[in-house]
Amino acid sequence: MMKVKTLAAAILGLTLSMVITSTHASHADGTNTSELVHNADLIFEGKVVNVEYRTSDILKADDVSMPHTYVTYEITRNFKGRSSEDKLITLRFRGGPDDTGNTLIIPGVPLFQAGDQDIVFVRGNGVEISPVVGGNFGRFRISKDAVHSDAWQEIWLLSNGQLDQGKFNEEKKSVTHRIGVHEFTFETENKAEWTPPADAKKLTPVQFRKFLGDSVNQHYTPQALSTLKAARSVPVHEQFSIGKAKPLAAPAVTPVIHKLDPEAIRPEEMAIRKH
Repeated sequence: MMKVKTLAAAILGLTLSMVITSTHASHADGTNTSELVHNADLIFEGKVVNVEYRTSDILKADDVSMPHTYVTYEITRNFKGRSSEDKLITLRFRGGPDDTGNTLIIPGVPLFQAGDQDIVFVRGNGVEISPVVGGNFGRFRISKDAVHSDAWQEIWLLSNGQLDQGKFNEEKKSVTHRIGVHEFTFETENKAEWTPPADAKKLTPVQFRKFLGDSVNQHYTPQALSTLKAARSVPVHEQFSIGKAKPLAAPAVTPVIHKLDPEAIRPEEMAIRKH
């Protein structure tokens, strides 16, 4: 079993040991809820019922084999949009075990286990590296009496209508994830104290659902919601490829030519000095 500090990691070989320190991840102005709602093709609540892995296909000479994770949710409620598979949706994420015994973990891309209960903001499924809006900011963990961020921080509602991330869940400072056949333990170091503003409110699941429903209704009429295109569920065995990254060309720089003004040069600057 490998131990990794924080939920933000990098490319991990199974024989590699690494530590990444973390700081508190809350934001002074809160998470912009309007942007999350607007940018999402689908917002749903559901339970992870299956997690599968496979690498991308080699369809052209310059394609590379890249590990991906397929996460299937059983949807219990839609807040915005719908899935092309009605009550199920499979999301595809970059990262996971490859064919050589290594595991790719990308910072900002959430990790999932069967049984996870979440509210998820989805955009660009099958196109983006992560179909969760805002990296891991668009994934909220739902338990019986609490709501947490992807990194297990409390969710608070500020007086300006935005969401903020509070203290870490003490019971989740060390979390073990099975990725393929291997287990990784992620340890979070909370180095900063966080005090909620006097007018802030820590949300329960019931309050969060109401807040989210109200936020969607502020932006969309029932008619507009009914006409939204269904978010695509990605079949696990559908062929897809990842092209090799091409080097970026150096940006063109316009030469700057200054006219020489002899009168602007002081005599001492024109002298040739020997040292």
